[in-house]
Amino acid sequence: MKPLLTLSLLASVALLTGCIDRDTADNRLAKACAAAVEAFLPTGEKIDSVNNKTFGGYDAVGQGYRQVKLDISITDGFHGYDEATTCVFLEEFGIGRMSHDASIYKFEFNGETYGQDGYEIQGSLQDMTKLTNAIDAALK
Repeated sequence: MKPLLTLSLLASVALLTGCIDRDTADNRLAKACAAAVEAFLPTGEKIDSVNNKTFGGYDAVGQGYRQVKLDISITDGFHGYDEATTCVFLEEFGIGRMSHDASIYKFEFNGETYGQDGYEIQGSLQDMTKLTNAIDAALK
């Protein structure tokens, strides 16, 4: 009986310490959104800083979607400029919120939209491959 109680306590502790909370998930999504921006920046440019992050639901297409808006400063090493971007992710939490996974639904940057917009796919296959590769690498 004692080993069963000990095992139950250890399992409870593992479940409680392994939970992914909303802040952790949002930070992962912000990191992935920034990685998407960097994938579409011209050669020699990079993100200098993320100045503001805004998170919210995206109920336009259903539940389970999360919108991330970033205000970023971009530099080429000499000149900087500010840009805003929006990423919409379809996210999933594992049983007991032990894991978190997301895939890109829509990405808006520099006046362009990539991914889905309503029922239409935006961007080329190469754009989508570049976008999903950047997102997947950032979420690992």
